[in-house]
Amino acid sequence: MATIELRESDKKRATNLNRKNKYGLDSTQMMRLINSHQNGDAYKRTLVEYRLTDINFHREVELLMNGKYDELKEQVKQW
Repeated sequence: MATIELRESDKKRATNLNRKNKYGLDSTQMMRLINSHQNGDAYKRTLVEYRLTDINFHREVELLMNGKYDELKEQVKQW
């Protein structure tokens, strides 16, 4: 599988959003990211994964990468 390179401007935007949100997400924001990953193209999925990795949501990224969207959504509902 080919590695997708994100544009520097997109990386910076994701980092700035994380900084603005104090490196955390509420359940609504996380649900939007899950849906964006599920319905997005390869670039969009990579961008969501980058943003979540930047805020140390590694377990969540692993679930997304394995297509376990329903499992992750159930966990987020408990936040």
